[in-house]
Amino acid sequence: MAALAAGCAHGKPGVAAKPSVAPPVEDPVARLVAIADRHLAAGMAESQAGHLRRAREEFDLALDVYLGAPGGALAEPRLAAAYRRTLEAVQLQELEVLAAGDGFSEAPPEPAAIDDVADLAPGGLPSAEAQRLAEEALRGEANPLGITLNYEVLSCIELYQGELRDWFASALARGGRYLPRIREVFAARGIPQDLAYVALVESAFKTGALSRAKAKGLWQFIPGTGRRFGLRQDWWVDERSSPEKATVAAAEYLTVLYEMFKDWNLALASYNAGEGRVLRAVDGYGTGDFWELSRMGALPRETRNYVPMIHAAILVARAPEAYGFSGAQEAPFRFDTVAVHGATDLRLVAECAGSDLQDLRQLNPELRRMATPANRSHSVRVPTGTGKDASECLRSTPPEKRVAFRTHVVGRGQTFSSLAKQYGTSAREIAEANGLRTSKRLARGTELIIPVRAEARRTAVRTSAPAERLAAEGARGTPLRYRVRRGDTLFGIASRFNTTVLQLQQWNKGLSSRLVPGRTLTLYTLD
Repeated sequence: MAALAAGCAHGKPGVAAKPSVAPPVEDPVARLVAIADRHLAAGMAESQAGHLRRAREEFDLALDVYLGAPGGALAEPRLAAAYRRTLEAVQLQELEVLAAGDGFSEAPPEPAAIDDVADLAPGGLPSAEAQRLAEEALRGEANPLGITLNYEVLSCIELYQGELRDWFASALARGGRYLPRIREVFAARGIPQDLAYVALVESAFKTGALSRAKAKGLWQFIPGTGRRFGLRQDWWVDERSSPEKATVAAAEYLTVLYEMFKDWNLALASYNAGEGRVLRAVDGYGTGDFWELSRMGALPRETRNYVPMIHAAILVARAPEAYGFSGAQEAPFRFDTVAVHGATDLRLVAECAGSDLQDLRQLNPELRRMATPANRSHSVRVPTGTGKDASECLRSTPPEKRVAFRTHVVGRGQTFSSLAKQYGTSAREIAEANGLRTSKRLARGTELIIPVRAEARRTAVRTSAPAERLAAEGARGTPLRYRVRRGDTLFGIASRFNTTVLQLQQWNKGLSSRLVPGRTLTLYTLD
């Protein structure tokens, strides 16, 4: 083939010239469909990442390709079929987003490790090797906790190497995110840094851990103790899940307990069982030695297991490789902070920071909703290096574009109760979402955020009737008028009013995705 090509190139006689081939004629329909499909795929990817604004922009561009075609989207059969396919794909994605709720539903909690402490059986007779390794871990190290290599502690080490091996390995690895900062906080307050492993036993270093006793976060504060040490808990945030603030609170609480008992083992027992319970045990049995109280049954079984589990975790964590653990830990979180004022959708913050929504939520576990608080400023953590861009982006986004959640302007005579009935939520949730009390009288014209539960949104999606059927039955519902604002998209408006782009287009004939600010749209709500 190379020789033949060379012959042709030099025009040698006896070799036929290669006939010229006309360039293929471009199929204009295929070209338009390919362009639209690229925008559709980009929109799907952005939607899956939680970047709803960018997703809507891409979806608009995909539909614009068809709506801007010569003669319109229905002028050519293949173009019409591709347009319907694209519209259906966008509709399905819209319904998926709607079914996920307004972002007001709280993320489900994770089980807390502390719930299982009382039910754990000893790890068996400790081996001579376990004794040797534990002695090496203690040798030459400060021992302010008075760790004793007794049967209870050594059997817990056996438990970590046996039945709880996978659980302990994952908890130890996860701790790398938080341990450096915990040690800093504890060192600054003169607390033994080894007490960082209290969080391993309490929660396995999970910020979303919630126990049966309603204790929450890395340090498993119950609501009352959390408030006692300054951890805010309201409808928007639960600072028990904040690694930074809860760690400071834990340091303060452990300091109080140590000052009360002058013994770290009794302080740890009190952290688990409560100081009153331990004080009664000390007074009742006449001893301040935790191990004696434990063997006499003066403390609950969970507490008797709790303290040796912490001691064992400390010993294993000092030399994880010696106990058969890799020792590899997750990298500490690095972040910038951005001051966000008022209710702002975290999906918008993620877009502004160029971050994945899930990553942003991991950095801000104290936020109970997919938004910052409506009635105050909140410092949001964003991936390191993105703070400046995120701040500028949020500053340039007008308030009405910062939250995609449902809002309501109070009409004459409306109350929290009537609004709760209208939207399928509760008066208390509406009041808390807006930083108000249910006893407050609502002034006409007040704009409220309405927390519609995810299940209510799913029901609305399932029962929403097509515009044609509503028209045929003469039951379109209450008409609304909406004036298009700069930056509005069809998908943004549809999401805000719990409807779809298709219905908007059916209610407003000739409506394209290129919205003109100032235009008034007609919408209908089901009565």
